[in-house]
Amino acid sequence: MPSPPPGLPRRRSPAAATAILPRLRAAAGPSSPRGLLLQSMALVLTSGLSSSHPALASRLLNSLLPHVPCHRLPALLRLLPRDHLTLLLLSSAKHHHRARTLPAAGALHALAVASGHLPSDLRLANSLLSLYLSLGSPAAARRLLADIPRPDTVTWNTLLRACLRMGLLPAARRLFDEMPERDLVSYNSMLAGYAAEGDMDGARELFDEMPERDVVTWNSMLAGYTRHGDMESAKKMFDVMPARDIVSWNSMLDGYAQAGDVKMARMVFDGMPRRSIVSWNVVLALYAKAKDWRECLRLFDAMMAVGENIPNEKTFVSVLTACSYLGDLERGKWVHGLVCERWERLVLDVLLLTALLTMYAKCGDMGVAKEIFDSMSERSVASWNSMIIGYGLQGHSDKALELFMEMERNGPQPNETTFICILSSCAHGGLVLEGWWCFDRMVRFYNIQPKDEHFGCMMDLLGRAGLLRDSEKLIKNLQAKVSPALWGALISASRTLDSYKLGEFVGNKLIEMKPTEFSSYVLLSNIYAAEGRWDDVEKVRKVMKEKVVEKDVGTSLVGSSDPHPVAKDGFSLQQNSVMLSMLSEMGARVKQPSEV
Repeated sequence: MPSPPPGLPRRRSPAAATAILPRLRAAAGPSSPRGLLLQSMALVLTSGLSSSHPALASRLLNSLLPHVPCHRLPALLRLLPRDHLTLLLLSSAKHHHRARTLPAAGALHALAVASGHLPSDLRLANSLLSLYLSLGSPAAARRLLADIPRPDTVTWNTLLRACLRMGLLPAARRLFDEMPERDLVSYNSMLAGYAAEGDMDGARELFDEMPERDVVTWNSMLAGYTRHGDMESAKKMFDVMPARDIVSWNSMLDGYAQAGDVKMARMVFDGMPRRSIVSWNVVLALYAKAKDWRECLRLFDAMMAVGENIPNEKTFVSVLTACSYLGDLERGKWVHGLVCERWERLVLDVLLLTALLTMYAKCGDMGVAKEIFDSMSERSVASWNSMIIGYGLQGHSDKALELFMEMERNGPQPNETTFICILSSCAHGGLVLEGWWCFDRMVRFYNIQPKDEHFGCMMDLLGRAGLLRDSEKLIKNLQAKVSPALWGALISASRTLDSYKLGEFVGNKLIEMKPTEFSSYVLLSNIYAAEGRWDDVEKVRKVMKEKVVEKDVGTSLVGSSDPHPVAKDGFSLQQNSVMLSMLSEMGARVKQPSEV
């Protein structure tokens, strides 16, 4: 029987098929899908296809190869045909994860040389070169490059992209200048490198000298301008583009979103001829960041109604955040149901699961929040913080403290937000000693400098417990300038516990800090009115008229994302509260028996 031509696999006999099957079984693994896979591979390897139709046999094997587990690949390499298609598949960018280690890449290189494909097969050589560079091995890439007899433009472009990926912009420019031939890919790669490094002058110079441009060229310039906040230049570039694609629109949308320009971002979004899930995610995240929760949910409803895009992890994070802050448990449950429907296709990262448990925690369903928390294989600091503050808001301060101590034992290191959460929880539960212990631990053990929010929690804690003198001592011992928010916490405590002397002191401090704001005068006026000190009330009102800047008609944002007027005579809600406080005091006097 004549031997097959060199390079073609020999036809295997039935005995050979019996011999190779156990080896394939060991290589592919024992489970049913893998068993079916190895049976298919064995059929191709042992059939007449290997000799009569080698190209077809190779394609069949290579269609099965991507489904083989990576750790089984070295064993299978010894059994597979060493043809061009197999080696190219394993070394190509699409399947770099299959040869994700340098030894595996070296084994492929050796097989390519042993089978006679290298150095003549330039396509395979370029693929291996890209593989070595993606693995961070310039030395191996250099050895391979030395064996390539005639590098082509693809070879040069591969090296150019590797230099840019490593941030070596000057070296990339030298390589670009030395290229014997440059194509559009070369120019676009260099342009993107300039844009990524923030050198938009260099990018513009290269852009102007390009012999041809495509939409990728224009998008690279757009991305560079938007990434560095130059929306004026980006807008000029966008307006003169000969053709735009979805990437162009998304670049502009994301640029305005990063700048916090809700109006312009919405204008771009509304003008888009087509929207991708990226477009929706950017605008949803923008409204969540701007705390316009209702508009965020309205847009999500519109997206679901259109039905052209399928929500992903980023979509759900923005929407769940909006549900959390609105306390919309029913809507949150519906979104949770959508997450469950796409469970298999979602990347269940810690951000999504934290958003989910935060929604339940803020909406008061700590049972479900705890289930999600317990199911998380990885928990971020935000995950622990959400659970701690959730327990505190529901009045379970003891559970919040237990969870904080568990976090110290088994979780990540607490941050300053963690201590705001635990101090607030202690304040809600009146756990004075525990609160002081947490505060002291924050300062002494974790070396976290207390901020206004921490002192505010301590004011609230001491005020609720009736220890306002300790609050005053704490205030006087502060090294930094006390913020209005902290004084506000203290005055709230003083009013709750009828400590008007402290309230008067704090009210005057607020006026000193913000002499042109209504609220400071209103607080002090309310305190005087509650004590029946009407002369002092009148004095405060006179000073207020002299120093306070005139305001527009009062508005209210309660329960709506849109302000609406609530007073026609120029009186604000704060001014109205002074009147109500005085009327309440007069009503109380009428009910008292008159003195004889």
